[in-house]
Amino acid sequence: MRLLFLAPFAPRRDGTHGGSRAIAELLVRLTERHKVALLHLRGPKEASADAALLERCDTVREFARTTPGTLGRFGRRVRAAGALARGTPAEITGSANEEFSVAVRDVAHRWRPDVVQLEYHLMGTYLPALADYPAPRVLRQLEPGAATARDRAAHRSGLARLAGALEERAWERFERKVMAQVRVVVALTDRDVASLKPLAGGTPIEVIPLGVSPPPRAFNAAGEGAELLFVGNFAHPPNIESVERLIRGIFPRVRAQCSDAVLRIVGVNPPAHWQGREAAGVLVTGSVPDVGPFLDRAAVVLAPLSIGGGMRVKVMEALAGGKAVVATPLALEGLKVEDGDQVRIGRTDEELAQATLELLQHPDRRAAMGRRARTWAIAELGWERPVAAFERLYESLLPNRPDTSAQPSAEGSGRC
Repeated sequence: MRLLFLAPFAPRRDGTHGGSRAIAELLVRLTERHKVALLHLRGPKEASADAALLERCDTVREFARTTPGTLGRFGRRVRAAGALARGTPAEITGSANEEFSVAVRDVAHRWRPDVVQLEYHLMGTYLPALADYPAPRVLRQLEPGAATARDRAAHRSGLARLAGALEERAWERFERKVMAQVRVVVALTDRDVASLKPLAGGTPIEVIPLGVSPPPRAFNAAGEGAELLFVGNFAHPPNIESVERLIRGIFPRVRAQCSDAVLRIVGVNPPAHWQGREAAGVLVTGSVPDVGPFLDRAAVVLAPLSIGGGMRVKVMEALAGGKAVVATPLALEGLKVEDGDQVRIGRTDEELAQATLELLQHPDRRAAMGRRARTWAIAELGWERPVAAFERLYESLLPNRPDTSAQPSAEGSGRC
């Protein structure tokens, strides 16, 4: 089978955010049984696609993506306001690239894919380039836009809340239009299906969760001392909201009863106002080449998410690595875990703080929970089932698929 993937960033198994890692893991596995071509956008500071994809895919081509970082603050605000005035999400305005559209059309007609898969709703911008190509389109919604905008608006007030409501309506309009142009939508969780269904019209929605690759060696299950860890890419608003919640409401409660506790924040693009809080026990590490040593040292991994959709790759990776995790139900969406068995679950700041304190005070309990989490994750979160589900989906879209083995390949791997 010949599969063409369109992605809004470079897929990498060591990517700085979960979407990059999830796409890379899926593609690497699909290349074992199918021919795969990848066209992706890339920001100016992002690394290129994973070396395994450059080696295994028939073609990999990258194109520049306009990012908010290339504009000043005033420019970003003007662009966002203009986009909302037109009923378009600001994020969509920043992703367009005409050269990418030309390449999509060119690769589709020369390489002749059996299926075209769009990773994220953003790539719906390029569906017109496929207007005269008959292959079925699959849209994988890794994080629904309208639902996330609605969650964000609910946490705002005043003019910011009004802007959030406009953003939600813009996403509804965009996602409704995109989903009408594909054969099937793939969501990660039942919660995502519920948010997408009112916008999908007659387009069917399938649930295929993410997988995870457990590290070959478990991390130190008990960790060291009383270090708490949050890992995330802070270009992603739900991660910023989570850390704000930690700093304001959860960690002070923990610190009041455990004076040697520290909160370490790891990830790219941390806001400047988080710096300078060392006296309060908050350590902002920023971007690191490998998060493994921080997971190994952490006593507890925290995930107090309250907005957003999809599944949390870094939570899955922490569980698979054998760490004690304290999280909200939203952070565990799509994972069939039980409070007190593989994880501790809390909804309020007080519940999350108390669960964290209990684990800090009992190293044996958090070590045992980490070991149970790893055993469960290895059994339940492998990539075998998601990959098989995608293959069944592709086959269902091609009941009379002709033999394409003699079709010409694209002209090698390259970048534009």
